Amino acid sequence: MASALRLIAALLLVAALIAAGTVRITAATPVVHVDTDEKVKAAHVSASIDIAAPPPVVWSVITDCARASHIIPNLESCRIVQHDPGGHWDIREHIIKWALLLPRLHTLVRTSYENGHRMLFKRVGGDMRISEGEWRIEPMANAHATRLFYNALVAPSFPVPEFLVERTVHSDLPNLLQAIEHASEVDAAKH
Repeated sequence: MASALRLIAALLLVAALIAAGTVRITAATPVVHVDTDEKVKAAHVSASIDIAAPPPVVWSVITDCARASHIIPNLESCRIVQHDPGGHWDIREHIIKWALLLPRLHTLVRTSYENGHRMLFKRVGGDMRISEGEWRIEPMANAHATRLFYNALVAPSFPVPEFLVERTVHSDLPNLLQAIEHASEVDAAKH
């Protein structure tokens, strides 16, 4: 009888925490949109996710090149090849194995950082014809939550069927956003 009462008490506590928004049963669902920009023959990708972690924690996750291969689907390596000593920009090299029968992608992007809330990137070399966009962080009403936005225009320098690009984005981008969410929430729990 006592163990049944403890179980009921535990279930009521969990229900109260869930109702208060302290505990979540499932990860946030990312919102992802992919359109084709016919003028430049590139995919325009936009996405967002709500993360139960403060903006500085999310910022440290999305800017950490050393952790990137554990978070970004199919990323084999991230290396900073040049950087501003003041921390305002860097040039990053990524090696990506993005499709089984296609060669690895080598990307080189210049990334600029704006006060812990916006990260702009633009292609400076590599296998992409177009790779430019931003990551943007907005604090939510709850100071311990963040809305993360991604907006980019991307196109490889070699021909790839449009359906393959869209399918890859629709599978990899939600996984990426949920990996950022998970890493951010784990880091926030440590503090």
